[in-house]
Amino acid sequence: MIRFSEDKGYDSMLREGTRDAVNAARTRWALWLLLPAGLLVRAAGLEQVPPALNSDELLKVFDGASVYRTGRDHHGHAWPLFFEQSGEYSPPLYIYFAGLFSAACGINAYTARLPSAVLGTGSILMTYWFVSVWAGRKTGLLAAALVAVSPWNVHYSRIGWEAIALVPLQLGGLWLFVRWTQTSSLRDVVVSGVFWGLTVYAYPVARLSTFLMLAGLLLVYAPVLREKIRQAAAALLVLTGMLTPYVAAVWQNGEAMQKRWQFVSIWNRDDWLPLFFQHYFGHLSPRFLFLTGNENSLHFMAGGVALGVLLPFFVVGLIVLIRNRRREHWLLLFWLLTFAIPSSLTYDRYDPGSMPNALRSINGNPLLEIIGAVGIVTALEWIAHPRWVRLAGGIVTGAVLINAAAVGYDYAVRYPVYSAPEWQYGLKEAVQFVESRQADYDRIIVSHQVRLHPVALACFAGREPGPFRGADFPKYVLPFYHYTPMYRDFRGMEYERYKPVARWYTLAPGRNLILVKAGEIEGEPVWRISYPDGTPAYEVFESQGEGRY
Repeated sequence: MIRFSEDKGYDSMLREGTRDAVNAARTRWALWLLLPAGLLVRAAGLEQVPPALNSDELLKVFDGASVYRTGRDHHGHAWPLFFEQSGEYSPPLYIYFAGLFSAACGINAYTARLPSAVLGTGSILMTYWFVSVWAGRKTGLLAAALVAVSPWNVHYSRIGWEAIALVPLQLGGLWLFVRWTQTSSLRDVVVSGVFWGLTVYAYPVARLSTFLMLAGLLLVYAPVLREKIRQAAAALLVLTGMLTPYVAAVWQNGEAMQKRWQFVSIWNRDDWLPLFFQHYFGHLSPRFLFLTGNENSLHFMAGGVALGVLLPFFVVGLIVLIRNRRREHWLLLFWLLTFAIPSSLTYDRYDPGSMPNALRSINGNPLLEIIGAVGIVTALEWIAHPRWVRLAGGIVTGAVLINAAAVGYDYAVRYPVYSAPEWQYGLKEAVQFVESRQADYDRIIVSHQVRLHPVALACFAGREPGPFRGADFPKYVLPFYHYTPMYRDFRGMEYERYKPVARWYTLAPGRNLILVKAGEIEGEPVWRISYPDGTPAYEVFESQGEGRY
């Protein structure tokens, strides 16, 4: 009788392989459940939180719809590489993406903001792929779950601004580059170059942050790059090709494209160096990152830009990154030390409380969640007994969910109330009231304090997206835009004749409707709208002039 010896090594390998396959399947299922949940968090109630569409959001979605409908933006430029908006040039990626929604379904809160929600959800997936490739599926899934409830990511995923587009592109560049160092796949490094090239067309911060990150990759992975120089050169060639149109645009329209930078740059000030360090360390402070975040309600969610409960795990993760000399750990440390540089080079002369600035430092998302995930996994590994590991994991999960629920409750219930003035709440209703009455009046005068952008006027009035024409709004006087040639038909210089606006009320000839911020004119308005807390927001008056000109 023949007896076969038992191959314990083979059985052990078989069991290990089966266990890995089961774990991989569970991770995939968890990820595919996480993504729709993350999208729901970002897309539910977009017409209510934030409480109104502001002019910046409307500019993006109007121009996006305009180019798909007519082939031109509202300035009449055909398929522009950069969009001229309010005297500056906006990057094209988000505008063209958002235009797919608004051209098909019209302009509303969902078509303006759903593109951001989709991009924010994409950053959850990209986080998983990036972290998994060097830290394993467990850490990758945990990091992705933390990004799904990240206040920083969620907030900018619910606003129709272009900033959130940078996050998945940057993560995609990192993921494929790190994977290339392991697989030597030419496709990985070339597509990584494509991702990095797209970042400069996503958000202006990337014009510096991308090159800082590329410098970090060069420093950390220098031996790998030397070993695979031909593939790296191919990726560099692709990246150069991606950047060439941007360089050409700057060369041709350098002054116009740098106008915004010249306005916010700290180099305009004599104290720029100490101001830079003040801003830089402010961005890296635990207070900003985990406790209070931005003071300006446009950029604010309760607590820090990351959940406060992550702070101790962030510290643990930071220690792990410093002690374990892995290239990926050094890359994360480099990212942590440099993400605040672009934002720290700016300031807001009208709002000192805007620094540190969560929007201009969006290139740092989701770094805090990634390091926090490393810290959580490490802390659980310190626990020897499996039963205690499960208990500790449950406690951490509960703490994260409670923290996220508390922030979410404040965001859904309180935020629409206290942030309403910053979001120009009530302006749409004010314009619609004026539009319904304009046939009975000679002029519609809009106070400079209302800050009604012509594109916002077009959206609120129901005008189809397309290039502006001089006769679109013949009765309107918009003083805030008299300096911009594009908007000269809004008779801004005429407004100056009776500035301040109260003089229009008492001196202007003819029958006029005057739209003002509440309190600018004494008397009883013909119409008023209040903020959610009951404070008057906008008022409309009929002029009481004697006809003197």
